[in-house]
Amino acid sequence: MPCFNHARFVTDSVMGILRQTQTDLELIIVDDCSLDNSWDVIRSLAAKDCRIRTIRHDQNLGASKSRNDGLHATSGQFIGFCDADDIWERDKLEVQLNLLRDNPGFDAVYCDAAIIDESGLPTRTRFSERFPPPKVSSGFLFRDLVACNFINMQSVLIRKECLRSTGYFDEEIKWVEDWWYWIRLSRHHRFLYSPQLLARYRMHSGSTSLVQKRGYHANRFKVLRRILGQYADLPSFVQADVVFKMGVALCKLGKLEMGRRLLWGAVRLSMMDLRAFSSLCRSLRHLIIISCQDSRPLSLK
Repeated sequence: MPCFNHARFVTDSVMGILRQTQTDLELIIVDDCSLDNSWDVIRSLAAKDCRIRTIRHDQNLGASKSRNDGLHATSGQFIGFCDADDIWERDKLEVQLNLLRDNPGFDAVYCDAAIIDESGLPTRTRFSERFPPPKVSSGFLFRDLVACNFINMQSVLIRKECLRSTGYFDEEIKWVEDWWYWIRLSRHHRFLYSPQLLARYRMHSGSTSLVQKRGYHANRFKVLRRILGQYADLPSFVQADVVFKMGVALCKLGKLEMGRRLLWGAVRLSMMDLRAFSSLCRSLRHLIIISCQDSRPLSLK
């Protein structure tokens, strides 16, 4: 559990884990040099339950570094994730452990979650309604995850042995570090999906989907570039979609000329594969929008 300035939420998150029906667990909380009283709250909670282990950074190092420090400290056979503003339902760990034990061909399990507001009240919306999983939601999901992230960080439980092949979180990636990790994990490991609402995902004013948009798009671009660089065997229609999204990210960062070149690159790739028709249409539409915004003609140059 990484924590940064979540003093008002962290107690609910911690108690959601300590009150699991599966009691044989350890909770590693990494405070990333919070500026509020998160560390005081965490120490108070740790003093009351010996299953809590704490780590504190003396400077803010980011979520990926916090997650990695927690992973390095783990001793269990299975690893779950929960950010300090989200909540596990009481039977989450028990249900997911049973799923992995009963399905040895799968190395990771994920589930649906109920979305709650800042006060912890239900919004009557499921995570899957905002980020739908693919029709075939279990199995090798690499291609689906390259297209988009539909896996909620705190919904996942993995076998610790996955770390041997996948490694740890990329510390150069912020805000979308989970998406990049799931992509890498799904390259060689099968995911099992459960539609059960086993967690609560909190949306609030500090959520990264609502703040720091520039950083979000910059890190999204990094992930997309890594996908192209590391997976050269992707078919052209998938590459076209990735290049299209890279172009959009650059345009949102105000780098219109570079974004324009990538969008034209997506057009060229799309013309090589009929399956890329949607990327072709979206790329051309964005090129027209950009041309209207900066008063430049739609040109291949």
